Amino acid sequence: MNKKKRKSYKVQTSIFLLALFFWFMVKMGKDYDYTTNIPLDVIINNNNTWLKYPAPKAVRVEFSGRGIDLLRLNFYNPVYEIDLSAGREQMVFNLSNHREFVRIPREVDVQVKSVISPIELQFELDKRAEKQVPIIVQSDLKTENGFVFVNAIADPESIMVIGPATFVDTLSKIYTMPKEYRDVNLSFEDQFDILQNTTFHARYKPRKAKVFFDIQRLAEKEVENVPVKMINVPDNYEVVPLPSKVAVYVKGGEKLLSEAGADQFLVTIDFKKDWKPGTKRVKADVATSLSVTYMELRPATFELIVQKKKR
Repeated sequence: MNKKKRKSYKVQTSIFLLALFFWFMVKMGKDYDYTTNIPLDVIINNNNTWLKYPAPKAVRVEFSGRGIDLLRLNFYNPVYEIDLSAGREQMVFNLSNHREFVRIPREVDVQVKSVISPIELQFELDKRAEKQVPIIVQSDLKTENGFVFVNAIADPESIMVIGPATFVDTLSKIYTMPKEYRDVNLSFEDQFDILQNTTFHARYKPRKAKVFFDIQRLAEKEVENVPVKMINVPDNYEVVPLPSKVAVYVKGGEKLLSEAGADQFLVTIDFKKDWKPGTKRVKADVATSLSVTYMELRPATFELIVQKKKR
Protein backbone atom coordinates (compact mmCIF):
# COMPACT_ATOMS: atom_id res chain seq x y z
CA MET A 1 0.00 0.00 0.00
CA ASN A 2 2.87 2.39 0.82
CA LYS A 3 4.50 1.67 -2.55
CA LYS A 4 1.23 2.41 -4.38
CA LYS A 5 0.84 5.71 -2.46
CA ARG A 6 4.40 6.80 -3.32
CA LYS A 7 3.89 5.90 -6.98
CA SER A 8 0.58 7.81 -7.10
CA TYR A 9 2.24 10.85 -5.45
CA LYS A 10 5.05 10.86 -8.04
CA VAL A 11 2.57 10.65 -10.91
CA GLN A 12 0.48 13.52 -9.53
CA THR A 13 3.59 15.64 -9.00
CA SER A 14 4.79 14.97 -12.55
CA ILE A 15 1.41 15.91 -14.00
CA PHE A 16 1.34 19.11 -11.94
CA LEU A 17 4.84 20.15 -13.01
CA LEU A 18 4.06 19.41 -16.66
CA ALA A 19 0.87 21.47 -16.48
CA LEU A 20 2.77 24.27 -14.79
CA PHE A 21 5.38 24.18 -17.55
CA PHE A 22 2.77 24.41 -20.33
CA TRP A 23 0.98 27.24 -18.48
CA PHE A 24 4.28 29.09 -18.15
CA MET A 25 5.09 28.67 -21.85
CA VAL A 26 1.64 29.94 -22.87
CA LYS A 27 2.01 32.98 -20.64
CA MET A 28 5.54 33.68 -21.89
CA GLY A 29 4.28 33.70 -25.48
CA LYS A 30 1.90 36.61 -24.85
CA ASP A 31 2.79 40.30 -25.20
CA TYR A 32 3.36 42.45 -22.11
CA ASP A 33 4.61 45.87 -21.06
CA TYR A 34 7.53 45.90 -18.61
CA THR A 35 9.09 48.89 -16.82
CA THR A 36 12.61 48.78 -15.38
CA ASN A 37 15.69 50.91 -14.66
CA ILE A 38 18.66 50.66 -17.02
CA PRO A 39 22.10 52.34 -16.69
CA LEU A 40 22.71 55.75 -18.24
CA ASP A 41 26.03 55.84 -20.07
CA VAL A 42 27.40 59.27 -21.07
CA ILE A 43 30.09 58.94 -23.77
CA ILE A 44 32.70 61.63 -24.43
CA ASN A 45 35.29 60.58 -27.02
CA ASN A 46 37.41 63.66 -26.49
CA ASN A 47 40.48 63.57 -24.24
CA ASN A 48 40.28 67.32 -23.61
CA THR A 49 36.66 67.38 -22.44
CA TRP A 50 35.00 66.17 -19.25
CA LEU A 51 31.47 66.13 -17.87
CA LYS A 52 31.34 68.83 -15.18
CA TYR A 53 28.48 67.54 -13.00
CA PRO A 54 27.45 63.90 -12.44
CA ALA A 55 24.56 62.56 -14.49
CA PRO A 56 21.88 60.23 -13.07
CA LYS A 57 23.01 56.63 -12.88
CA ALA A 58 19.82 55.14 -14.35
CA VAL A 59 16.94 55.81 -16.72
CA ARG A 60 13.48 54.30 -16.21
CA VAL A 61 12.29 52.75 -19.47
CA GLU A 62 9.10 50.91 -20.48
CA PHE A 63 9.61 47.93 -22.81
CA SER A 64 7.06 45.85 -24.73
CA GLY A 65 7.38 42.34 -26.11
CA ARG A 66 6.73 38.67 -25.49
CA GLY A 67 6.99 37.53 -21.89
CA ILE A 68 9.91 35.22 -22.67
CA ASP A 69 11.89 38.06 -24.27
CA LEU A 70 11.15 40.46 -21.42
CA LEU A 71 12.33 37.78 -19.00
CA ARG A 72 15.54 37.29 -20.98
CA LEU A 73 16.11 41.06 -20.96
CA ASN A 74 17.05 40.82 -17.27
CA PHE A 75 20.02 38.61 -18.14
CA TYR A 76 21.47 41.09 -20.65
CA ASN A 77 22.70 44.63 -20.17
CA PRO A 78 20.50 47.20 -21.94
CA VAL A 79 21.80 50.75 -21.55
CA TYR A 80 20.78 54.28 -22.53
CA GLU A 81 23.75 55.87 -24.35
CA ILE A 82 24.22 59.61 -24.82
CA ASP A 83 27.21 60.69 -26.91
CA LEU A 84 28.40 64.19 -25.98
CA SER A 85 31.68 64.03 -27.91
CA ALA A 86 30.67 66.83 -30.25
CA GLY A 87 28.58 68.72 -27.70
CA ARG A 88 28.71 72.34 -26.67
CA GLU A 89 29.67 73.60 -23.21
CA GLN A 90 26.04 73.51 -22.11
CA MET A 91 23.15 71.59 -23.60
CA VAL A 92 19.68 70.31 -22.73
CA PHE A 93 18.87 66.77 -23.84
CA ASN A 94 15.35 65.31 -24.11
CA LEU A 95 15.57 61.57 -23.44
CA SER A 96 11.98 60.75 -24.36
CA ASN A 97 12.58 61.98 -27.93
CA HIS A 98 15.43 59.54 -28.45
CA ARG A 99 14.24 56.02 -27.69
CA GLU A 100 16.72 54.78 -30.29
CA PHE A 101 19.56 55.50 -27.84
CA VAL A 102 18.48 52.52 -25.74
CA ARG A 103 20.96 49.79 -26.68
CA ILE A 104 19.29 46.36 -26.66
CA PRO A 105 21.13 43.12 -27.55
CA ARG A 106 20.03 41.56 -30.84
CA GLU A 107 19.28 38.31 -29.03
CA VAL A 108 16.29 39.93 -27.30
CA ASP A 109 13.25 40.85 -29.41
CA VAL A 110 11.72 43.72 -27.41
CA GLN A 111 10.80 47.30 -28.25
CA VAL A 112 11.20 50.52 -26.29
CA LYS A 113 7.69 51.82 -25.64
CA SER A 114 8.67 55.00 -23.77
CA VAL A 115 11.25 56.68 -21.57
CA ILE A 116 9.50 57.44 -18.29
CA SER A 117 12.15 59.35 -16.31
CA PRO A 118 14.07 61.51 -16.41
CA ILE A 119 12.45 63.21 -19.37
CA GLU A 120 15.03 65.96 -19.77
CA LEU A 121 18.65 66.38 -18.63
CA GLN A 122 20.99 69.36 -18.69
CA PHE A 123 24.69 68.67 -19.31
CA GLU A 124 27.64 70.99 -18.82
CA LEU A 125 31.10 70.23 -20.19
CA ASP A 126 34.45 71.48 -18.94
CA LYS A 127 38.13 71.11 -19.73
CA ARG A 128 39.56 67.77 -18.62
CA ALA A 129 42.23 67.96 -15.91
CA GLU A 130 44.15 65.48 -13.80
CA LYS A 131 46.26 65.95 -10.69
CA GLN A 132 48.18 63.91 -8.14
CA VAL A 133 46.74 64.98 -4.76
CA PRO A 134 48.08 64.05 -1.27
CA ILE A 135 45.82 62.09 1.10
CA ILE A 136 44.82 63.43 4.53
CA VAL A 137 43.73 60.65 6.91
CA GLN A 138 40.68 61.52 9.02
CA SER A 139 40.79 59.55 12.27
CA ASP A 140 39.78 60.10 15.88
CA LEU A 141 42.17 57.88 17.83
CA LYS A 142 42.49 57.53 21.59
CA THR A 143 45.28 55.41 23.10
CA GLU A 144 45.45 53.64 26.44
CA ASN A 145 47.31 55.41 29.24
CA GLY A 146 51.06 55.12 28.74
CA PHE A 147 50.83 54.96 24.95
CA VAL A 148 50.95 57.67 22.28
CA PHE A 149 49.84 57.95 18.67
CA VAL A 150 52.92 58.91 16.63
CA ASN A 151 51.84 59.03 13.01
CA ALA A 152 49.43 57.79 10.33
CA ILE A 153 51.08 56.75 7.06
CA ALA A 154 48.85 56.33 3.99
CA ASP A 155 49.71 53.94 1.14
CA PRO A 156 49.60 55.41 -1.43
CA GLU A 157 50.43 58.86 -0.07
CA SER A 158 48.58 60.53 -2.96
CA ILE A 159 45.98 59.61 -5.57
CA MET A 160 45.20 60.67 -9.12
CA VAL A 161 42.06 62.79 -9.49
CA ILE A 162 40.61 63.15 -13.00
CA GLY A 163 37.74 65.53 -13.61
CA PRO A 164 36.63 69.02 -14.67
CA ALA A 165 39.32 71.68 -14.40
CA THR A 166 36.96 73.87 -12.36
CA PHE A 167 37.22 71.29 -9.56
CA VAL A 168 40.61 69.60 -10.03
CA ASP A 169 42.63 72.83 -10.26
CA THR A 170 41.44 73.85 -6.78
CA LEU A 171 42.55 70.63 -5.06
CA SER A 172 45.50 70.66 -2.67
CA LYS A 173 44.51 67.60 -0.61
CA ILE A 174 42.01 64.76 -0.52
CA TYR A 175 40.47 63.40 2.69
CA THR A 176 39.57 59.86 3.67
CA MET A 177 36.27 58.85 5.19
CA PRO A 178 36.52 59.36 8.98
CA LYS A 179 36.98 56.48 11.45
CA GLU A 180 37.19 56.22 15.24
CA TYR A 181 39.46 54.05 17.42
CA ARG A 182 39.48 53.72 21.21
CA ASP A 183 41.89 52.28 23.83
CA VAL A 184 44.63 51.48 21.30
CA ASN A 185 47.96 50.08 22.56
CA LEU A 186 49.44 48.49 19.42
CA SER A 187 50.35 49.67 15.94
CA PHE A 188 47.84 48.51 13.32
CA GLU A 189 46.76 48.88 9.69
CA ASP A 190 43.32 49.66 8.29
CA GLN A 191 41.76 50.45 4.91
CA PHE A 192 40.08 53.79 4.22
CA ASP A 193 37.72 54.87 1.45
CA ILE A 194 38.52 58.17 -0.25
CA LEU A 195 35.96 60.89 0.50
CA GLN A 196 34.65 61.74 -2.97
CA ASN A 197 33.18 65.06 -4.00
CA THR A 198 29.47 64.72 -4.80
CA THR A 199 29.06 68.06 -6.58
CA PHE A 200 31.47 67.50 -9.47
CA HIS A 201 31.91 64.47 -11.68
CA ALA A 202 35.39 63.15 -10.97
CA ARG A 203 37.31 59.88 -11.00
CA TYR A 204 39.69 58.77 -8.24
CA LYS A 205 42.57 56.31 -8.75
CA PRO A 206 42.69 54.43 -6.45
CA ARG A 207 39.52 54.89 -4.42
CA LYS A 208 40.94 53.26 -1.28
CA ALA A 209 44.14 53.61 0.76
CA LYS A 210 45.83 51.47 3.39
CA VAL A 211 46.81 53.43 6.50
CA PHE A 212 49.42 52.35 9.05
CA PHE A 213 48.94 53.79 12.54
CA ASP A 214 52.19 53.98 14.52
CA ILE A 215 51.45 53.49 18.23
CA GLN A 216 54.36 53.60 20.71
CA ARG A 217 54.91 53.63 24.46
CA LEU A 218 55.03 57.14 25.88
CA ALA A 219 58.57 58.24 26.79
CA GLU A 220 60.47 61.41 27.69
CA LYS A 221 63.91 62.68 26.80
CA GLU A 222 66.14 65.73 27.18
CA VAL A 223 67.90 66.61 23.94
CA GLU A 224 70.97 68.74 24.68
CA ASN A 225 73.09 71.21 22.72
CA VAL A 226 70.34 72.55 20.48
CA PRO A 227 71.56 75.86 18.94
CA VAL A 228 69.55 79.05 19.53
CA LYS A 229 69.04 81.01 16.31
CA MET A 230 68.29 84.73 16.10
CA ILE A 231 65.87 85.86 13.37
CA ASN A 232 64.73 89.27 12.08
CA VAL A 233 67.85 91.03 13.33
CA PRO A 234 68.51 94.41 11.60
CA ASP A 235 71.66 94.55 9.49
CA ASN A 236 73.21 97.21 11.72
CA TYR A 237 72.84 95.11 14.90
CA GLU A 238 74.81 92.23 16.30
CA VAL A 239 72.89 89.99 18.75
CA VAL A 240 74.18 87.07 20.79
CA PRO A 241 71.81 84.94 22.93
CA LEU A 242 72.93 83.65 26.31
CA PRO A 243 73.04 80.73 26.49
CA SER A 244 73.67 80.05 22.80
CA LYS A 245 72.64 76.41 23.15
CA VAL A 246 69.72 74.92 25.03
CA ALA A 247 68.27 71.59 26.15
CA VAL A 248 64.83 70.55 24.87
CA TYR A 249 62.72 68.39 27.17
CA VAL A 250 60.33 66.39 25.01
CA LYS A 251 57.63 63.71 25.38
CA GLY A 252 56.60 61.33 22.62
CA GLY A 253 56.90 57.82 21.25
CA GLU A 254 59.64 55.65 22.76
CA LYS A 255 61.18 54.59 19.45
CA LEU A 256 60.82 58.07 17.98
CA LEU A 257 62.68 59.75 20.85
CA SER A 258 65.44 57.16 20.91
CA GLU A 259 66.49 58.36 17.45
CA ALA A 260 65.88 62.10 18.04
CA GLY A 261 68.90 64.44 17.94
CA ALA A 262 69.64 68.15 18.27
CA ASP A 263 69.46 68.68 14.49
CA GLN A 264 65.74 67.81 14.52
CA PHE A 265 64.79 70.78 16.70
CA LEU A 266 64.77 74.47 15.76
CA VAL A 267 64.95 77.04 18.56
CA THR A 268 64.48 80.67 17.45
CA ILE A 269 64.24 84.12 19.02
CA ASP A 270 62.47 86.77 16.97
CA PHE A 271 64.49 89.90 17.72
CA LYS A 272 62.05 92.29 16.08
CA LYS A 273 59.06 90.90 17.97
CA ASP A 274 60.51 89.95 21.36
CA TRP A 275 63.19 92.56 22.14
CA LYS A 276 62.84 96.20 23.15
CA PRO A 277 65.38 98.53 24.81
CA GLY A 278 65.45 97.70 28.51
CA THR A 279 64.32 94.10 28.02
CA LYS A 280 66.41 91.82 30.21
CA ARG A 281 65.25 88.33 29.21
CA VAL A 282 63.23 86.97 26.30
CA LYS A 283 61.54 83.68 25.46
CA ALA A 284 62.28 81.46 22.47
CA ASP A 285 60.13 79.34 20.18
CA VAL A 286 60.86 75.67 19.52
CA ALA A 287 59.68 73.62 16.53
CA THR A 288 60.28 70.12 15.23
CA SER A 289 59.15 67.91 12.38
CA LEU A 290 58.80 65.00 14.83
CA SER A 291 55.33 63.99 15.99
CA VAL A 292 55.72 64.68 19.74
CA THR A 293 53.18 65.49 22.43
CA TYR A 294 55.10 68.04 24.52
CA MET A 295 58.23 70.24 24.32
CA GLU A 296 59.88 72.49 26.90
CA LEU A 297 63.05 74.59 26.75
CA ARG A 298 65.61 74.46 29.53
CA PRO A 299 66.31 77.27 30.34
CA ALA A 300 63.00 78.86 29.34
CA THR A 301 64.33 82.45 28.93
CA PHE A 302 67.48 84.03 27.48
CA GLU A 303 69.56 87.12 27.91
CA LEU A 304 70.46 89.00 24.73
CA ILE A 305 73.71 90.87 24.20
CA VAL A 306 72.73 93.59 21.73
CA GLN A 307 75.12 96.07 20.18
CA LYS A 308 75.30 98.12 17.04
CA LYS A 309 77.87 97.18 14.44
CA LYS A 310 80.75 99.54 13.95
CA ARG A 311 80.89 101.20 10.54
